[in-house]
Amino acid sequence: MAPMRLILLLLLTIFLLPMQGFSAYIVRNGKMVDKEEMVTGSIQEHYSEALAAFENKNWKELRRQSNIIRHNFSGTLFAEEVIFLMGVSFFDQGDYEWANVQFSEYLAEQTAPKHFEETIKYKFEIAEKFREGARKHLMGFKTMPKWMKASVDALSIYDEVIAAMPHHDLAAHSLYAKGNIYLRAQDFRSSIEAYQTLIRRFPKHPLAAESYVGIAEVYLTQSKAEFADPDTIDLAELNLRKFRASFPGEEKFFDAQAMFVAMQEHYAESLWETARYFERTKKPGAAKIYYHKIVASYPEAPISERCKKRLEGVEVAIAKIEAKKAKSKKK
Repeated sequence: MAPMRLILLLLLTIFLLPMQGFSAYIVRNGKMVDKEEMVTGSIQEHYSEALAAFENKNWKELRRQSNIIRHNFSGTLFAEEVIFLMGVSFFDQGDYEWANVQFSEYLAEQTAPKHFEETIKYKFEIAEKFREGARKHLMGFKTMPKWMKASVDALSIYDEVIAAMPHHDLAAHSLYAKGNIYLRAQDFRSSIEAYQTLIRRFPKHPLAAESYVGIAEVYLTQSKAEFADPDTIDLAELNLRKFRASFPGEEKFFDAQAMFVAMQEHYAESLWETARYFERTKKPGAAKIYYHKIVASYPEAPISERCKKRLEGVEVAIAKIEAKKAKSKKK
């Protein structure tokens, strides 16, 4: 019953929310007018009040003045300006969901927004907050608690930033963040696509080097999460070669190289288990094939040294079998 009570309480809260505003309406000139939207001066006076409230971080008054301007002077530059101010106010209050709503509305209101670049920067910061774990309001209501994850929203906002300023530093950071989000979600193809787009568009950017490392991590994670595919390790090796060619002397290269070696070790271990199985079942010829494949294909893997020692024993076993066969033929 407890979950049902919670659901009913939430629904009741939602339905009662609109009722809270009825007491704010008055009759003026034969019409119902919201007191929060009632004009008491010129548009310049109301905008000055809005600016003063913004500077003093009086968010309640800013919202009131914004409502007056937007409802009574829509289409003016002042109305567009207060939308931007409201976006900043929500951001400063930590309500990133509604800040994003305001900034999106601000960008949609005009073709050449005065605060275009600043708005895009705010949007990027909102995406970063969502990526780091900031949450949205339940069911989108301002009065509801912030319980909903927003990683999908982060991806959408990063795409907006990339589309709005494709060659700006923020686009590089957005692409890198997308690669990281997709990696955590184990969407390997999308992660690699984001990293590679960054590398192509910003080939000498510091995050391009980080993206090569990111791709190496994708391949390593993928090799552990999915069935061993030799093509994946070939792609990982190609990524390593491109990294070295693009950033010679880069210290991060060794991080990517270590991941490649770990990947080799993972693949080698699966072959090792197969080789050991053939040894235990007295099939040294088959075991030799797998040990030799590990040594030849994954020489940097630590397990390769163990394979060399096992090969010595396997060779002895094969020699004994051959000698026994030869002896049997003589008889």
